[in-house]
Amino acid sequence: MTMNFKRKRTVLLQNGDTVRNQVKHLLIIIISIILLSSPVIGNSHKGETLYGWGNTLPYVWKSVGSKKLQPKYEGDVENGVPNGLGVLISTNGWKYFGSWKSGEIWNGTEYDNYGNIIYRWVNGKRKYHNLYKTN
Repeated sequence: MTMNFKRKRTVLLQNGDTVRNQVKHLLIIIISIILLSSPVIGNSHKGETLYGWGNTLPYVWKSVGSKKLQPKYEGDVENGVPNGLGVLISTNGWKYFGSWKSGEIWNGTEYDNYGNIIYRWVNGKRKYHNLYKTN
């Protein structure tokens, strides 16, 4: 009868912790990130639709409206206003593609209803009027 004893090896790191503990901590962090980014558990507001109420920017943003009567925004939303990447389409076909910051246009491109670039937006300021006509 032979007995086979296996000895566990424990590797100590310089800070006195073991590799096994480091892996456990890493797994906990990864699982936490996955759970918090989940729309079921985390606070995810991506891909929402808002409608701009009012005559001009800055609009009052509401989740109800008609794309025939109000400009329609689709994209990232935080605290009930556009924040992040999104698209705004007006009732006459004018479009803005780009980033938003606290409900205001931030960095992106504005197109007329024919697809011509009419403005660039840089840090919330309208720039380069009619410089990039595509026709």
